[in-house]
Amino acid sequence: MLRPASKFTRQPNSYLPRWFHASATDTQVFKQKPLSQKVLQNRPSRQTPSQKETNQGARVQEDKQPQRHVKRNELGVQLLSRQLHAQIFRNVSFPTPDSSFVHIAREHLEMHGLDPTQGSVLPDTGFTLPQLQGSNLTEHFYRIGSHAAEPWLGLAKTFISSQIPPKPDDWDIQSGWTKYYHHPDGSSYSEHVPYPMHDGKPEEMLTFDVETMHSYHPYAIIACAASPNAWYCWISPWLLGESEDPQHLIPLGESTTPKIIVGHNVSYDRARILEEYSLEPTQNRFIDTMALHVAVKGISSHQRPAWMKYRKSKETRAEQKEEAVEAIVELMDAVERRQMEELDDVKKEDLRRLRQDMEDSLPSLISDEDTETAEADLSSKRWEDLTSANSLADVAKLHCGITVDKEIRNDFAKLTPEEIRNNIADYLQYCATDVDVTHRVYAAALPAFLQACPHPVSFAGILTMGSSFLTVNEEWKSYLERAEAVYREMEEGVKTKLKNLAEEARQLMDAGEKWKDDVWLSQLDWTPKVAGKSRGVFPPEEVENVEPSLHAEEPAEARPVASEATPMPTEIVPSWFQQVSADPVGEKMIERVLPLLLKLSYDGHPLQYNYKERWHILVGDEVQRLSTAGGKKTQQVLCARHAGVHLQSGAMTSIDSQLALAISKGDKGTDVQERVLHLAKSTYEAGKQDDPWSRQLDWNLVADGVAPHTTPTPSPTKRTRKTPKPKPVKPPPVLWPKWYWDAAKPKKGMPPGTLDITVRNRIAPLLLRLSWLGWPLFHSREHGWTFRVPAHANFVTRQTSLSFYDPADDALAEASLRGGYLFYKLPHKDGEKANVGSPLGKTFIKYAQDGTLKSPGDEAKEALDMNAQCSYWMSARDRILNQMVVWQDAKAKLGFRTPKPEGGKKKEWGIILPQVITMGTVTRRAIEKTWLTASNAKKNRVGSELKAMVRAPEGYAIVGADVDSEELWISSCMGDAQFGLHGATAIGWMTLEGTKAAGTDLHSKTASILGISRDQAKVFNYSRIYGAGMRHAVLLLLQSNAGMLPEEAQKLAENLYASTKGKNTHRMDIFGRKFWFGGTESFVFNKLEEIALSDKPQTPALGCGVTYALSKEYLPAEFGADYMPSRINWVVQSSGVDYLHLLIVSMEYLLAKYDIKARYLISVHDELRYLVKEEDKYRAALALQVANLWTRSLFAYKLGMDDLPQGVAFFSAVDIDRVLRKEVDMPCVTPSHPEPIPPGESLDIVGVLEKTHGGSLWKDGRAMTSAAPETLVGTLEGYTPPNCLTHRAASAAFLRAQATSDFGEVKGLAQKVSGKKFSGGVGGGKRGNARKHAPVGNGEGVDWAAMLDAI
Repeated sequence: MLRPASKFTRQPNSYLPRWFHASATDTQVFKQKPLSQKVLQNRPSRQTPSQKETNQGARVQEDKQPQRHVKRNELGVQLLSRQLHAQIFRNVSFPTPDSSFVHIAREHLEMHGLDPTQGSVLPDTGFTLPQLQGSNLTEHFYRIGSHAAEPWLGLAKTFISSQIPPKPDDWDIQSGWTKYYHHPDGSSYSEHVPYPMHDGKPEEMLTFDVETMHSYHPYAIIACAASPNAWYCWISPWLLGESEDPQHLIPLGESTTPKIIVGHNVSYDRARILEEYSLEPTQNRFIDTMALHVAVKGISSHQRPAWMKYRKSKETRAEQKEEAVEAIVELMDAVERRQMEELDDVKKEDLRRLRQDMEDSLPSLISDEDTETAEADLSSKRWEDLTSANSLADVAKLHCGITVDKEIRNDFAKLTPEEIRNNIADYLQYCATDVDVTHRVYAAALPAFLQACPHPVSFAGILTMGSSFLTVNEEWKSYLERAEAVYREMEEGVKTKLKNLAEEARQLMDAGEKWKDDVWLSQLDWTPKVAGKSRGVFPPEEVENVEPSLHAEEPAEARPVASEATPMPTEIVPSWFQQVSADPVGEKMIERVLPLLLKLSYDGHPLQYNYKERWHILVGDEVQRLSTAGGKKTQQVLCARHAGVHLQSGAMTSIDSQLALAISKGDKGTDVQERVLHLAKSTYEAGKQDDPWSRQLDWNLVADGVAPHTTPTPSPTKRTRKTPKPKPVKPPPVLWPKWYWDAAKPKKGMPPGTLDITVRNRIAPLLLRLSWLGWPLFHSREHGWTFRVPAHANFVTRQTSLSFYDPADDALAEASLRGGYLFYKLPHKDGEKANVGSPLGKTFIKYAQDGTLKSPGDEAKEALDMNAQCSYWMSARDRILNQMVVWQDAKAKLGFRTPKPEGGKKKEWGIILPQVITMGTVTRRAIEKTWLTASNAKKNRVGSELKAMVRAPEGYAIVGADVDSEELWISSCMGDAQFGLHGATAIGWMTLEGTKAAGTDLHSKTASILGISRDQAKVFNYSRIYGAGMRHAVLLLLQSNAGMLPEEAQKLAENLYASTKGKNTHRMDIFGRKFWFGGTESFVFNKLEEIALSDKPQTPALGCGVTYALSKEYLPAEFGADYMPSRINWVVQSSGVDYLHLLIVSMEYLLAKYDIKARYLISVHDELRYLVKEEDKYRAALALQVANLWTRSLFAYKLGMDDLPQGVAFFSAVDIDRVLRKEVDMPCVTPSHPEPIPPGESLDIVGVLEKTHGGSLWKDGRAMTSAAPETLVGTLEGYTPPNCLTHRAASAAFLRAQATSDFGEVKGLAQKVSGKKFSGGVGGGKRGNARKHAPVGNGEGVDWAAMLDAI
């Protein structure tokens, strides 16, 4: 039992009467005692230095009275100022919590070492807020939500009931849009239109789909759309051969007309729409049927394996049924033939009846099981039948019973444009079918979503999130080039060292069998393999047996030796490389090859050469010459007149400007030649790249070894006698060990015989001779990477030695059984059952740094360091390089000001539309593969500055904020709701008032319990709040301390969970439910489980429902199959999504009301960013603060608390910046971005009020009015007043039962309430044998490394 941290000694049941007669013993309301000046000076404050400075001159209405008059609740939590409270919680007065509730809360806090008198001191901020649009907060948000949702919600509902016309039978093949009319009599016709339009106006409702050919370009080649009025198809001029430029965006008409565009994964289609590439916001809104499906009938990651297994079983049953039907049909045919042949009437009648019985049985066998279940009561269904994967085919099958054939889609990836064009009608029909199916899914999924998430804020929120965009400038292109160059350079350095080690190892084959003496190299396959032409080894010219029959009359010494007569070709190389090797600084090389090797660019455009134009650049399709050429063609650019001038001015750039300048000045010395040869070699080894310079080099392969300018020496002109042709002697074969032969296998784009070894190769750890704690590494097919220890060594480990059963591991099995060795697995982050695929992965970096994993030289450390630095770029490279950027030019007008060149560089601006799925998980969180997973810039991660490449255009700023501990506060607030008091639970008080300095915040407390760092404690806390169990805590402890034994980790984890989550009763008879008790977080988890286990779980703030797949109604009750972690996670994270939607809708309302020129940019979980006109940036910052105040207040209000803690009322800081980054002072210095980015501006609420005339949202700074609004926006249609007290505890007894750590007291409390005596312990009686702990490593799909990065 955990003892309370107080002077009182608690005895079980000794104070039961106290809790039920508390009103008689304590009628005094807790009052904050005046604090001495000494205490105030020493108390930790949450104010930052900037806050302390700005507090001095803030023009805000603050309470200038002593701090004892600051409003606090009974538990010492500072609340909103009286001025703010009167504006937000007007017309609201919830019943005051019973005094017994307050007593329990105080004792609970004291038990966990928390002192309510030690709350933080914050400014008593007050100012005039915008008036609520309703009599209270719930009406206010309903009204502004309905206002933000319209007119699109009305259009969406109309579109549901609208029938789209039949698909066209024939398609007119012409570029651009074609409209297809269908008349009621069945007739139809078509016409060319500039965009989908009806009665001269743009269509307002469209279901839309595009098709692309990604192997060629990202732009659409065809598209189809349907409205209630007509069908439309669009064909790219590029596909029809009318244009060589593939960049054709699809117009949908003027963007000032409100439209809804429906699609499946519609963000992909949105990225091909012309009007979306605009700096000004459009009235287009996008509805994603995939997102609707996920929110209503989606599947959690934990459920996916079980669902896949169920689907496979169902498919197998369907196949078996089909086979049975075929067998019966064949049998019926056989019986019918027999019947016709039978002469006996009796037997003939028997055969007829037999056939009739079989025929009668067919309908029941053929009937679709899905149809039967659709007609059955929903309660009889399994959850597996009510969900599906997210593809259009799966979703259509689930929601509409439609089977969709998507096989033709593969043609767009495989075929050529000509092949697509030749059968374009078929592909238009395929695209149109997708549109038709998508519309049917939409008609089924949107009503289901509106029923599950009825609050208009939810719909309005996803509309705004579906319109995200990012602005980039020319730095984007530089970023891609820098990151790729640094990555290639680092990778090449490691690859070169690995190649050298491989060459050294290969030579051991010629030195007998010395490799057998090397414990690492002996693991390689040394089977000799003949190296031939595919490995770059060409047979030398056959050597002639020169007989002494060549009787020449010249002296013998003048006769050439046959074997030396002709140099042997040694390697096949590209033509340009052979030429540079022969004459590095020859005139031809300087003219044609070296500018390409040096990657010369002029005004930001790559230099290009052709015979007609000589050296030039292309700007769009226009040829431009160097300014120093005087309009004439330039044959040689590397000279003093051209490169010499432009390199010094900065107009011309190169990957080696010093070398280019030296050549331009005529320097052809040895040093220059060596540098040219080194550059040529590195370019050759990198292989042909997809860049403008590499493409211009001649990569045709030629034999190297014969100098191009060598002429054969004339032989003496003495007459000789003819001799018989000598017999050729076949040279011996070239033999390589198989491991080397495999490493040199042919690869596309590389010369034959190129040795390609990276840290990802299986042989790399062996070539590096890696060891773990000094013991050599061995690879096992069965167990992955292991290390070998002599059996007699005094080696202590928590691991179990391995046994080998795979035939491929016979050598390891022999060493283990008879060789006197033991083998152990390398540790894996997911536990002992998981195999390590590569010891050179990023999780092993720390082991290389502390010497646990090492090699004889520094190669292993360098390889691991390279892998660590390049890990982000390697994983995200393809996604980043394939980002679709539309740049402003003469053809694409995006709304940016025409930029002026800076420092000789041309300014460019472009737009990226992130591929956001607005509700991509069952918790309704948005997902996006690149931007929503991007890490913050780290100094040792190549390319991690990605987000900082998003730049605000001239005249704009990026304004945003991060919600502080959003989901932690939401969770703790749910626990506090049982009392009706903020900070009533230990976790709630620590979240609101705990400080890092005093060690009273949640993360510091956890760190002290476990003896780990505060950062590590964050992982434990968040994973626990999201529903992870004790097994994960054990696993995390073992990962954080390689020397910790499992028993010790188990004990620590038990202590952590006992003090945080508490213990569980595991009984339903006490208080009618299982519940947690005795921990700092017991109240929170009991409330989360209460919501998750309710018949219809809903989020407290907006009342959004859980997906069918996680509903109690359809889940089995047994432990493990109830997916409790996923359900708890849903309550927390889905509430976090509500928070984001409330923030966004509040911002939409404020931006529109006060004419703040701002546009939603992007949100990443708890970050929200807007692109704001420079003159409106401070008003936007104030709007964010007001939106946050409203949102937090609504959460408190819906949880039955009519006030809000001051500490969470406002963002701790609003960031005003020129780039997109986590914090304004992050320099974003990385290996690929060495130059720091100047800091932005960060303002707390006091600073924002100073910048906005004391809190005015008006453009002219006039004072805000407190008068009631004359008219209210939106509507209350469909609004139902909520029961905000539903989360408050029904009795003090149950609160006390959750607070105590003594189960005897729990039973006594239950007996007092029910009058029934309870016996037995936790679980309902005597416990049998101790439950076996699940094996460490059952991570239930949680990626802890990713979670740590996120935190």
